[in-house]
Amino acid sequence: MSAVRELRRGRLSWLELDNLRACGVRHGFTQRYGGTSRGAFSSLNFTSRQGDEPGRVLENWRRLEAAAALSPRRWALVSQVHGTAVVRAGTGRDACHHRSGCSAADALVTSSREVTLGVLTADCLAVIMAAPEVGAVAAVHAGWRGTLEGIAPRALRSLAGEAGAGVKAGLGPCIGMCCYEVGDEVHERFREKWGKEYVGKVFRRRRGWRLDLQKANLLQLLEAGVKEKDIAAVPLCTSCRRDLFFSHRRDGERTGRMLAFAVPKDFREQEEERWAETGRR
Repeated sequence: MSAVRELRRGRLSWLELDNLRACGVRHGFTQRYGGTSRGAFSSLNFTSRQGDEPGRVLENWRRLEAAAALSPRRWALVSQVHGTAVVRAGTGRDACHHRSGCSAADALVTSSREVTLGVLTADCLAVIMAAPEVGAVAAVHAGWRGTLEGIAPRALRSLAGEAGAGVKAGLGPCIGMCCYEVGDEVHERFREKWGKEYVGKVFRRRRGWRLDLQKANLLQLLEAGVKEKDIAAVPLCTSCRRDLFFSHRRDGERTGRMLAFAVPKDFREQEEERWAETGRR
């Protein structure tokens, strides 16, 4: 699998995967420090839905835009509902702290170089995919419900049709099997939908059932035609790493959200130079 690198600019940092970077996709998985939020939301939180101050959340968006050379008013976001809807984004808008007016969906696809896709997570898995031949990217929010229904392969089909070959995929940090305990009913639903062999690879019995979200989505992408050499993952558990990530399972409802973002290709030569400079720091 491809290497993970940490990019820093000032006090902000985000994680990037080499396989996506190599095909010209500006992207990142944010970490929790460098923002203005306080208390349970400290500090780079991207939503006010759990009780953070809206002004601080909006300032966090502004700080990321400045640090990662992302243009304001070009965000494509969704109201995430743990479903299977995939939205095609042709235009963006200013980031907001509450995402009111956004479509109810859990995946976005765009081929516009002037749109930045974004999904929020706090244990769920963010998947970024790129189809270099058509210059398009997808961003996916996958919890256990979305994974059960195959949200990542659905987004892949919207991105590149039935052929997954040539697509690059990056799996962000999420809650690991070490910490993600689910009930018998979840295990049974996966077994009924995906079969005994698949379930045997993504679940382990440790008191209750433990689910490996990253592996569950990786296997689905492989089945859909993405080559294993073209899939990379950030091998960090959001629940274990309190210093780096927010975690709903660890901290409860009153916690922040990280952001996974993706742009098909740099849309200004000046910003491309700034991005390269960021990577060298």
